[in-house]
Amino acid sequence: MNSYQRFNKALLLTMTLSILAIAPGCSQPKTDPTKQTIPTDSDQWQKKLGATLEQLPESDQQLLSRYMLRMKLSEAYESGAMPRTTIEKALIQQREYERLHPNNPTGKKSPIVTHQQATNPALKYPVALLPVKSSDSDSLNQVKLQFMLSNHGKVAIQSFKGTLTMQDAKLKKGKNFNVPLIEFEPPIQPEQSGKIVIESSIEDINVMRAIKNSKDMTIEISEGTLVLEDGETIKFAQSLVK
Repeated sequence: MNSYQRFNKALLLTMTLSILAIAPGCSQPKTDPTKQTIPTDSDQWQKKLGATLEQLPESDQQLLSRYMLRMKLSEAYESGAMPRTTIEKALIQQREYERLHPNNPTGKKSPIVTHQQATNPALKYPVALLPVKSSDSDSLNQVKLQFMLSNHGKVAIQSFKGTLTMQDAKLKKGKNFNVPLIEFEPPIQPEQSGKIVIESSIEDINVMRAIKNSKDMTIEISEGTLVLEDGETIKFAQSLVK
């Protein structure tokens, strides 16, 4: 092999290595979900954050959910009420808040169990709907629904099976969602929250609209069984729903 051939071979090898080195950089960088801002209008959370929430690690999903519940309870997020905050900043704020308030991560004004809570377990174990990823149309939808079950009792929640009922001023009657047996790993500790995930076919346009705009929505455990870590079983009856 003469010097000219050796030069061409070396040049070809160099070019090949260079192409391989820069090839990964040619792909489109993935969008960081934590850079997305949280709308100042909480009514938009369902529509804007549903898909983003699923991209976060499970621990961050729960942390962000507790942040949003805390903002809802404090009524901090109303239309134009405060500057837009990124998910990253919200996670940082919520971690710091929980460090300072380990027994009240959602900022509930009265974490102490009242007599009414003691006689009505639906108040002791409240449920909230998380942002939903759904189609933009108001037609039939197979929707993945995610709920946060909060524990304001003194013992961790081990499992739940039953029915969640959604009430809304725009609906003539409540909408029931059946929940199969869910074992919480780890158990939901006192003043913490756990996720309930179900698939549901929404055939009523008004129900779909209520889910997308959940400002006036309430969700309760209407019937079923909740098992605590110490073995105690709490029964829910349909009559508890107003």
